[in-house]
Amino acid sequence: MMTQDIGGAMAKPGDNVLIVEDEEEWSEAYKRAVAAIGKNHMIKVAKDFTTAERLIESAKFAVAFVDVGLDVSDDRNVDGLSVMEMIRATDDETSIIVVTGRSGQDVLPITRDAIKKYRAYDTVGKRSVEPADIRRLFEGGLEEYRKAVAADRKGAPQALRGDSEPLRWDDQVMRSIKFKANASDFYGFLDRLFRSYLPIVASREGERLEIDSPPGLVSGAFWSRAIAAAVVICFGEAAQFDEAMEKLHETARLLDRYDVGDQLKEMKGSGVKGAVFLLPGHRREDFG
Repeated sequence: MMTQDIGGAMAKPGDNVLIVEDEEEWSEAYKRAVAAIGKNHMIKVAKDFTTAERLIESAKFAVAFVDVGLDVSDDRNVDGLSVMEMIRATDDETSIIVVTGRSGQDVLPITRDAIKKYRAYDTVGKRSVEPADIRRLFEGGLEEYRKAVAADRKGAPQALRGDSEPLRWDDQVMRSIKFKANASDFYGFLDRLFRSYLPIVASREGERLEIDSPPGLVSGAFWSRAIAAAVVICFGEAAQFDEAMEKLHETARLLDRYDVGDQLKEMKGSGVKGAVFLLPGHRREDFG
């Protein structure tokens, strides 16, 4: 089956970068290194564990620069290790680059734990690092992350299905939207439409999508950690989808249910069409 993009994305999910660092001059050094590689990166900075925790809940990060100590006045502070633990608890493939300004007997065990326990990509000491080293580490970490994402077989259908029984869900949705190809093609369509917005957080457990309401269309609202924003996915029979888009232009509401913002993506294939929209006015706390 061939699928076709029929609308240029207004916002393309990038490779998000997290900087957990309490010293501003070092935060700026990491920002410059990221900017030197490319501009399509959402960069978030946290100076303490609480802020880092909130950011990790909201977004998925490709690379994270994490300073072990997050209190320059306390040589015993190791809050950065808790940040690494939280990143790994999300099951994200984030490449963690461990940063330390420490010296002395505790450096070796901390570095060893970061690499073994938290699967850090690499470590760097502030006393010896150069800007070129930071850029090299970022490029390597980004490549490692992309390889891990490509190897992950969990895609959009699994995320959208939630706890529903796979065969029943596939049959119900494909019948509802009158999909004209097989299940493999159906999975491919959903992946091309929605995979770049994964991982997602649903607003409810169990059935995550509104199926056949209105007839021929399926929709749902989620928090996308890929872009750290709420989104709506809508897909279904081409004629019904076109009718819904016409009503959206007239009323500024999608399916009389969602007050959507910009359209991020639109696709068609095998008699169906689908789109992803931003959903303004929602926070991470509204989901899951």
